[in-house]
Amino acid sequence: MRVVLMAGALLVGLSGTSTVCGQVRDTISRDADAELMFEQGVSAFERGDYEKAAERFRLVSDYPINHKTTAALVMQGKALLRLGRYQEAVDVLETFLDRYPQTSYKKEAQRVLDAARQGLEQSGAQPDTLRVGVALPMTDKFVALSQAMFNGIRLAIDEHNGLRRRYVPPQGFQVRPDSFDVASTAEVYSDSLAEAEGRTTVMTATDTVRVDSLQIVTEQARRPDWIAKMYFQKTKGTPEGARAAVDTLLRQNEVDVVLGPLFSRTARSAGRVAEEARTLMVAPLATDESVSAGKDYVFQANPTIRLRGHIMARFASEGLLTKSASIIYEKGSADSERLAEGFRSEAKKQGLSVPFTLRLNSPRDWSRLPEAIEEDSTITDSLFASTDAFYLPVAGRNASGKIQDALTALRRLNTDARVLGNSSWHNLTVKKEASQFTATYANDFHVRTKRPDVQRFIRHYRLLTGGTPGRLSTPEEQRFAYTGYDVARFLLTTLSPSSIRLRPADLRSAPLYEGLGMKIDFEDDNVNQAMFFHRYRNNRIELLR
Repeated sequence: MRVVLMAGALLVGLSGTSTVCGQVRDTISRDADAELMFEQGVSAFERGDYEKAAERFRLVSDYPINHKTTAALVMQGKALLRLGRYQEAVDVLETFLDRYPQTSYKKEAQRVLDAARQGLEQSGAQPDTLRVGVALPMTDKFVALSQAMFNGIRLAIDEHNGLRRRYVPPQGFQVRPDSFDVASTAEVYSDSLAEAEGRTTVMTATDTVRVDSLQIVTEQARRPDWIAKMYFQKTKGTPEGARAAVDTLLRQNEVDVVLGPLFSRTARSAGRVAEEARTLMVAPLATDESVSAGKDYVFQANPTIRLRGHIMARFASEGLLTKSASIIYEKGSADSERLAEGFRSEAKKQGLSVPFTLRLNSPRDWSRLPEAIEEDSTITDSLFASTDAFYLPVAGRNASGKIQDALTALRRLNTDARVLGNSSWHNLTVKKEASQFTATYANDFHVRTKRPDVQRFIRHYRLLTGGTPGRLSTPEEQRFAYTGYDVARFLLTTLSPSSIRLRPADLRSAPLYEGLGMKIDFEDDNVNQAMFFHRYRNNRIELLR
């Protein structure tokens, strides 16, 4: 009887002025067909014909938004709850609350949603497996980078699953028997390394990997509360391939979360598939805002280019207590322009004064900053004198060379202002020159190799591959190995198996993750907000935080 009365309350509520999707109901048009469907749904609900009620309420949503739209969604959730179709009820009501956050039915929808989740959890045993999908390109162009990232992901999953690798001394050495249960990796989770490497067999603990004539075995050192299974699909390095790979992971492998694809172009395409399926996807390296913009389930572990400018402006104001910062950037360099734009917009929010903005016409102008400033009639002596810091977002080819030119040119200006920069300022050879301006910059990736956890990762990487990350061919490969581990480790420490669909809030509410090479903090957003901050002082780099 209580539910029937609530149905009536929903009907009465439609004559009010509650907000739907940012609009007032009085501005929403009526639809006679939709209203008829709704009335039929209420009648069926009152008769106890919940199957028909759920279908009629669903049909209301097929019409353009109207006076019955939100009430029908809540009532559809109620009908599905009565039918014991808990997952469907959860999906309907989560969609409803995401789409109409200001609805007057929010409290009732949340109550029904909580009941559906409780019913789902009580209807069967709690899952003991988190299914992690990995989508990476294995084309010739990207195979080395993808393999490095895959190895990092694999190590994070092995670590969670309680697996470890160890050396077995050469034959002839007296070895004391130990108590470890040597287990097959494939018995603990579906091992897709074979596919990633183009092999047709699965690696087990009895397979041998030899490093310096030592045999390596995989051991089950401990039993976790739940295990992580890894499923791998190749993206072929194209948007079409990325869509197909993620679609396969979702439909065939039924993964709970997708890690990948790598870059903005492919991640943007794959993200549409994940969003439609309402499945979490974390792109590890994509930096274009369009990857996650307007989406709930798609996340970017790498701060976008514009956001990096925001973060630097915020740190300049709150961390360095800078009062004014002028901006000098390069025309035609997309990243330089976006960094400058992000810095400028956040400076305005922070109350950080921007005395002037100088746009350089070419890369050569970094070496002639005094002349470029002199030639710009809008930059007066007073504006220059009022500048506490210069933000120089240098990007593109030969970034380090441009920075050297800029530092040399700044010395000719006889200024004691601090210099602010971006990640291109990391590990400069001209540390002395950068120290003269206490150059301070935001950086998205930083590994301190002397840390015990980093040393442990290096050892584990060598046991897995035969070489250390430092021996990989390029710095990019080294970064991919650490990034794969960090993003996977963040997911494994944040998520856990659930009988209901994992939610975006699980990642947005997670505490700051301090990884081996990166920080991850979504801070109520879908893009990572965390970066390192460094400065040059006394001819060396200092980590500020």
